Amino acid sequence: MITKEFGPGEWTRPGRDQPHTRMLGWARELARRGFLTLAMTQRGLDRRGPPINTQANILLTRDRTAMGAVLYEIRQAITYLAGRPDVDPARIGTTGMSFGGITAFYAWVLDDRVTAAAPICGGVGSVDVFGRQGRLSYHGTYWWIPGMLAKGDQAEFAAAIAPRPLMLWAPTEDVGMPRAGVDQFVAKVRPAYERAGQSAAFVVHQQPGVHSFTPEAFDAMARFFDKTLRHGGSR
Repeated sequence: MITKEFGPGEWTRPGRDQPHTRMLGWARELARRGFLTLAMTQRGLDRRGPPINTQANILLTRDRTAMGAVLYEIRQAITYLAGRPDVDPARIGTTGMSFGGITAFYAWVLDDRVTAAAPICGGVGSVDVFGRQGRLSYHGTYWWIPGMLAKGDQAEFAAAIAPRPLMLWAPTEDVGMPRAGVDQFVAKVRPAYERAGQSAAFVVHQQPGVHSFTPEAFDAMARFFDKTLRHGGSR
């Protein structure tokens, strides 16, 4: 996220021998464009071992969840940002790719200090649809939140929070978020934004493609934050 190079490039994860293609330097690029950017290495990623699924299993024995532990850290980061003199606490956004995307979404759900969220390929759509139609082995233990569907699916939570700005980057062939689930999410959430007179605050990109952070995804996210954070959006 903070390499000097920006754009698709080869990256070798700590502990791996072979590189793979990733979107490099995108947090630094946001900073170049005038956003004060805090890039977090989340639990279980890079050198923050053990792997997130191992941490999830251990936490379950203590009646805790990995998603809850990650979101606790994100909310600490929001507290830090909100206390800085060079940050407007009414203009804080969250974003991320894949694991970072779903945690950006749930941070937006849980913390009303998050003005806008732009999860990229974040598994946002419908937990219920994924459970019935998705590849169940794809998402790790951290993604599954005990008892969540007894309270509501992702769309119900998002609709209740409308019209706080939300953007989804949801490729139609993304294995982590079946198109049927995203379609259901949009059908339930968009009316809430329309009723609030803020239809433009809900943006969904459903273009052909797979689970990948592309330059087009970055451009869409940057435009969204430029509108909702730099220019104040609906808040």
